[in-house]
Amino acid sequence: MSDFELALLFSEYLNTANFIFSNFMALVFAMLTASFFLAHRMERWVAALFLLLYSIGAVMTGSGVLFAFSDFAALGVHIHETAGQSADLAWLGPAGPGGAGMGNMPVMISVLLAVTYIGSLGFFFVVRARRIDRPEPDGEADT
Repeated sequence: MSDFELALLFSEYLNTANFIFSNFMALVFAMLTASFFLAHRMERWVAALFLLLYSIGAVMTGSGVLFAFSDFAALGVHIHETAGQSADLAWLGPAGPGGAGMGNMPVMISVLLAVTYIGSLGFFFVVRARRIDRPEPDGEADT
């Protein structure tokens, strides 16, 4: 593979990984919003179904994020290892001394995904237990 193809593939992997990660974050924020407004109003079976569907979506999307960033990191490690053979890739981030850390990216992404998922579940249960609600005022708003 030529240096140009490696640089283009690296950029495409990054774009794909970021796109999948943005889908994961949209799912998490939808969960947080639904939790805030609906968690205390759900019956147990509805809450269980809601959490099951959220968990399935989070696992599917999260695994896509992990796999995309793992491929991105593997390509970065490859570029770092082969950059000494060609000066054409010297401008690319992984080709420099900091590129050696790209092998740790899958672990960092796994921790990030796990903390985000567990935090969103925790938020659901806190809102549900405390019945956090902001009641709407009766009548028209004061102007």
